[in-house]
Amino acid sequence: MRTALVTTLASTLLAAALVPAGLTGCASEGDEGDPEDGIFVDDGKEDDFLSLSAQEYLIEGTTSITLTGADAALTGAARDARVRELVGYKQIAIAWFLTQYLVAKEADSPNHAFGGFGGIAKAGAFEDLQVRATGANTYEFKFRQLAAGTRELLSLLPLRSAGGGQVFDLEVGRPSNEELGRLETNNEWYRQAPWDGWNPANVPAAQKEALTFAIKPERASPDAWLDVKRLIADGVLDIDVHMGWDYHAAFHVQHARALFGWLQDQGFRAPVAGFDALTRTSGDFTKRISADGRPLTVKVRLFYGKTGSDTDPDTDAGGIQLENDMRASLKTRDVIVYSGHSGPFYGFALGNWRKTSEGDLDDTDMRSADMPADRYQVILAEGCDTYQIGQAFKDNPSKAGKNVDVITSTSFSNASTPDTVQDFISSLIERDSAGKLRPRTMKALLTDLDSNSPWFHTMYGIHGIDDNPTLHPFAVTANIGKTCRVNADCGGIGNLCVATGAAGGGKACTAACSADAGCPTTHACKPVASSSSRTIYANACRKR
Repeated sequence: MRTALVTTLASTLLAAALVPAGLTGCASEGDEGDPEDGIFVDDGKEDDFLSLSAQEYLIEGTTSITLTGADAALTGAARDARVRELVGYKQIAIAWFLTQYLVAKEADSPNHAFGGFGGIAKAGAFEDLQVRATGANTYEFKFRQLAAGTRELLSLLPLRSAGGGQVFDLEVGRPSNEELGRLETNNEWYRQAPWDGWNPANVPAAQKEALTFAIKPERASPDAWLDVKRLIADGVLDIDVHMGWDYHAAFHVQHARALFGWLQDQGFRAPVAGFDALTRTSGDFTKRISADGRPLTVKVRLFYGKTGSDTDPDTDAGGIQLENDMRASLKTRDVIVYSGHSGPFYGFALGNWRKTSEGDLDDTDMRSADMPADRYQVILAEGCDTYQIGQAFKDNPSKAGKNVDVITSTSFSNASTPDTVQDFISSLIERDSAGKLRPRTMKALLTDLDSNSPWFHTMYGIHGIDDNPTLHPFAVTANIGKTCRVNADCGGIGNLCVATGAAGGGKACTAACSADAGCPTTHACKPVASSSSRTIYANACRKR
């Protein structure tokens, strides 16, 4: 288990679509492809599906801020600006105390007995509504935040009915206005007692207040694919993997070594003769495959804190170098993978935080990192409770909510193996029996990641999915509707030859989809099953 760290203000979003739908993506190299006896399933008969492993929830309530000291004398625009600033600080505080209540905790956590429902609040993407004065210096406002947790979260919380919905009561802390403004990296107010390890039972009444939170499930996003065509548009898929320092028997070294051998087993050509010779400047593991009828070169670089080198994780210099390498990856690579320790209100722990304050890429760094504005990128944040990282990357002004997908966790992750990293890379380069790249839907990938460690309930999710393609990236839309005999008649991967189900209807070409929006306006995205096994294996565009 990766211990959750608490160091900096992070912000994120969990994409809610965690279940498979669309063209099956579980085929590894050597798979024979989709069945040739596909038939559209009538509405109301889809009974072969997987449920989501996590759910987003909309949380709303009302609270207030009070101008104190010199602030109380402010007038006009200066007063309004200070009110807005304090409202923003209060939103951060609400997210912190909500997370302390919802998040799963380890047995030795100081607030282990407080809450612990397997959830986490989304810091950073707040809405504050109807700010109004209720006294000479007091301003009330309605807040709206997102949280993510298990699908059973509502049954676990101590809810009561109110105003036609469900609410719960929670005592949150009352830091002073001065404290709320302390957000310097590694010295934030919430790292200090009594706010860290928050448990209202241990805090005097003057330092806490009771708030009522309304909660309801948020709309789930539809399944989609990674925007594979954009990732490989230049004929190269480049991936950087960063192993964060780990005190568990130097897992960062063990996992880097294991990944080195695994890449070789997958047919990658290593840049050096053996793992011990690998340095941060060694270069790429390389492999050539076929993608959408064109050659594709896959490049993977591997970074980790190497004792005695310029990336020694125990030193300030090594920590800085590890940070700089991560920044360079964010600036130049298609896919960036982090595997290591993390936690609520934190980021990437690349160095040994027990010996140096360097080597941590915080959420503030993620928001300001130099990232390409016009280049689509994918980030895997593999660690405990990385849910709050997605929004930080989306908030980066170069991205502005676009051109980035971030995969995160909502609870503990498994630190004992590099399996998640390997499965993720496998999904990016998965091929069919002819050796051609076979993109997977996000729900297929996330279900695979969730199943890596059945004794954990990690609940992976993707942020940024709503603008991803809901039609198979390699589908040939011009062939939709043409008569066919077998799948090969319809084009490449992404097209299928399917019986319409109507008497005398024959078979016609279609394309794999995950939502109606991906299909031509004359078609809808419908399930496709094998007529022999009666098993649904894909969704495809069907004429309305």
